[in-house]
Amino acid sequence: MSTDLSFAVTYQYPDRPDGITIPVLLRAGGEVIQASAKVDTGSECCIFSQELGVKLGLEIERGLYKPMGSLTGTLETYGHEVILQTFGIAFESTIYFAKYPGLRRNLLGRDGWLRHLQLAIIDYENTLYLSQYS
Repeated sequence: MSTDLSFAVTYQYPDRPDGITIPVLLRAGGEVIQASAKVDTGSECCIFSQELGVKLGLEIERGLYKPMGSLTGTLETYGHEVILQTFGIAFESTIYFAKYPGLRRNLLGRDGWLRHLQLAIIDYENTLYLSQYS
């Protein structure tokens, strides 16, 4: 079985030691927030800062509670349905927001982002290819 891959988006990302960062839009309840997030194919879920959830008008602790294991311990998060958009590709997704302010980076993980997409990365060229999975 062979698979032909074609991509709608080609993005040259900055070469940074802290990973691949891309622009995102989050929409909920009429609010739209621009942010940036790290591509993290090892992360189970999408995790965003508490501050972004508040800007969207979400009552963070009214979401689906989910403690997340991290390298430094447990991160308490709450899931909310939002529209997540990257490079014009938008879909409804459950995004988890940190319970407490100060999360230093937002993550695009498997559930909520990657499973909606076809993704290829050529890191030597700092190039990301993306299309909506159909």
